[in-house]
Amino acid sequence: MDVTSIWRVFPFVFAFSTATFAQQTEPTSPIGYDYVYAEVSAGSLNEYIGVNSDVSSFAIGGYYSLDQSWLLALDYEARFIHPETTTTEIYTLLPGVVYRYNMFDSFDLLAGVKMGLLWANQTNNETDKYISKDHRFMLGGNLTARYQFSPSWSAEGSMEVRRSDTLDEEVYVLRADYDLTQRISLGGFYKHRHKSNATTNEGGLSMRFYY
Repeated sequence: MDVTSIWRVFPFVFAFSTATFAQQTEPTSPIGYDYVYAEVSAGSLNEYIGVNSDVSSFAIGGYYSLDQSWLLALDYEARFIHPETTTTEIYTLLPGVVYRYNMFDSFDLLAGVKMGLLWANQTNNETDKYISKDHRFMLGGNLTARYQFSPSWSAEGSMEVRRSDTLDEEVYVLRADYDLTQRISLGGFYKHRHKSNATTNEGGLSMRFYY
C-alpha cells in the first residue's frame, strides 16, 4: 500500500482518533448495536443496476458494544464478478473498532477503522485456469449516519474506503431496516462500489439478529 493510499484513508482515521476526545454526556441512543447479520446482493458491472447481472456477493458479520461509545466489528464478505469471459473472486475478512457518537435522540454518527486480509483470484471461464491469484493486507475506514425514525424503522447511509496492494475501492451504501421483532430486523439496501477501472451497482437484502 503506497503513501497516496495511506493519505486517502487518513481522514477516516483522523475522525476515528479525535472521537476519543468527545464529551461523554450524550443521551442514551435507542439504536441497538449488539447484533449479527447476513446479507446477499446482486447487480451490474460498469452499468446502472439491472442492466446486467455480472456481480453477486454474500456477507456475514457482527457488532458488539463495549460501552455506550465503543463497538467491536467483524465483517466477512465473498464477492463474485462474472462477465462472459472471466470470473473474479474477492474475499475479505476485516475486524475493526467503531466509535459511536449520539448526536441527538435516535440519530447516531459512527466512525471506524478496519484492518484485515483480502484474498483475490481470477479464472478463465472457458478453461477454468487461474489468470491471477493473490492475498494482501487491507486497511479501511468508514463513516456512517443512522437514524431511527420510528419504533420499527431505521435508515442508514455510509461510505467506506478500502486500500490494499491488490484492490483500492470506495463503497457507498443506502439502506432501510424494519424490525420484525425485538430481535430480528429485515432490510434492503443499494450499494455502489467504485475503483480505478470499474464500478458496480448492487441491490440487496439483509437480516440482523440482535442478542
